[in-house]
Amino acid sequence: MDFELKPEVKLFREKVSEFCARRIEPRWVEIDESGEIGPEIVQMLASQGLLGLVLDEEYGGQSGGFLEASLAAEELAYHAPALALAVLYLLQNSWTYIVQLYGSDEARQEVLPRVCHGDALIGIASTEAHGGSDVASVKLRAERREDGNWIVSGEKSMVSLPSIIERMRWGGGWVLISRTGRLEEKHRSITTFLALMKKDGRVDPSVTYKPWTEFARRGLDTSVVTFTNYVLDDKYRLGEVNKGFKIAMEGFNLARCLIGAVTVGCARWLLEQGISWIKQRELFGRPIASYQSISFKLADHLKELEAARLLCYKAAWAADKYYKEKSQNISLRDIAVLGAMSKLKCASLAFEVGEDVMKWFGGASYFKELPIFRAWLAAFSYVVGAEGTENMMRLIIARETLGREYV
Repeated sequence: MDFELKPEVKLFREKVSEFCARRIEPRWVEIDESGEIGPEIVQMLASQGLLGLVLDEEYGGQSGGFLEASLAAEELAYHAPALALAVLYLLQNSWTYIVQLYGSDEARQEVLPRVCHGDALIGIASTEAHGGSDVASVKLRAERREDGNWIVSGEKSMVSLPSIIERMRWGGGWVLISRTGRLEEKHRSITTFLALMKKDGRVDPSVTYKPWTEFARRGLDTSVVTFTNYVLDDKYRLGEVNKGFKIAMEGFNLARCLIGAVTVGCARWLLEQGISWIKQRELFGRPIASYQSISFKLADHLKELEAARLLCYKAAWAADKYYKEKSQNISLRDIAVLGAMSKLKCASLAFEVGEDVMKWFGGASYFKELPIFRAWLAAFSYVVGAEGTENMMRLIIARETLGREYV
């Protein structure tokens, strides 16, 4: 077992870090305050080969691995800890991979190169008003027409990217999780599609959205998206009809591997801010770092950060073994468990670190002039549910360990 990164992977991480420090870090507070990621920022990420990093070169990607994608996610989150850019990035390196795996050749050739070039974006449309965790119970319907194409009607909640997609040169859309049979059939009548809100510079009028107002991670917009008799060409179907539940789960598994890295980067930034503060802030004639109530808490967080980082790297390693190396020793179950463990541990750690760092800064942390709260609340988005609640992660881990008959 070798914990040292290959020289070319270390160089990749250094280059990403340098780019983020130079081009992203000076703007992250501005992006969070304005609540908007402009197309020029997306173009910058694309110019570095970060959008579609894991996609094949045939589609304009870098044919990179999920470990490399995780390292880049960590650096993006570290240099822009409000997490909007890191989340936009992880969507383009998880759900786009699902399009590559299961999309038609025509759909892949049409959309994926445009993502890699920064002209389009892809997200996920899964959650509905009745709940997000029970994917098998989605109600949005796709009805097949006589010509083989589909009519989609229904509503998705908490959907990322619509206003950014609307501003993109070409467009984009979402991996859409749809009901194509009776509701009683649960996961056996789920089909996944690539639903484009905008293509060739034109917004489809049958897709509308109403933005939510978020208190954090504000650069990445989230909305309720409504499909009203939306016509979906069958070429945009992902996989077989009524076999989409497994495909959706694969997408969530890959996204969670990267979420672990994103929240590790956030926790790392928060801890560095805290360390700098407690070494210079004096109380009763001594730096507050000299008090064990603080230094011991720091030690615990550093220990947990190292464990979290190793866990998220292992999840990415497993994804590379399965998808990139076609190893017979790793299964989709392994990726599901490691991805759930990674998200559960890393996201909660980032939030806990943020809470303590806020306390170390004291009253000063409660004002917008200090950006600590932006990272703390951004991490909270993954604690409360984005890409799966904490209890859903526990359910996945327990169920895959004990068996479905017990959980």
